[in-house]
Amino acid sequence: MTTESVHALFVDDSGVVSLTQLTELSGLSEAELRELVDCGALAPADAAAPRWEFSTHCIVVARTARRLREDFALEDVHSLAIALRLLQRIAELEQQLAALRART
Repeated sequence: MTTESVHALFVDDSGVVSLTQLTELSGLSEAELRELVDCGALAPADAAAPRWEFSTHCIVVARTARRLREDFALEDVHSLAIALRLLQRIAELEQQLAALRART
């Protein structure tokens, strides 16, 4: 029998994390996170700031990127960015569908 360890993290959208913290919490390297920022998949609060800070929601996005990379062997960051955008769009459409169903 295999035992799997799971870490839970409460994400408060009003919080911020540094690039170093995001690296530690996501399992992605700083270089990978910088490439995801370059591709538009992640956005620091102020890209011109000397030290980037991210909303805590970016932890979820970065962890999703890591799982996609591992599960589907997506080594190309551009592929990860596309997959992340598609997942975001699916979530948006599911929310719209749920709102429409709630009206009827």
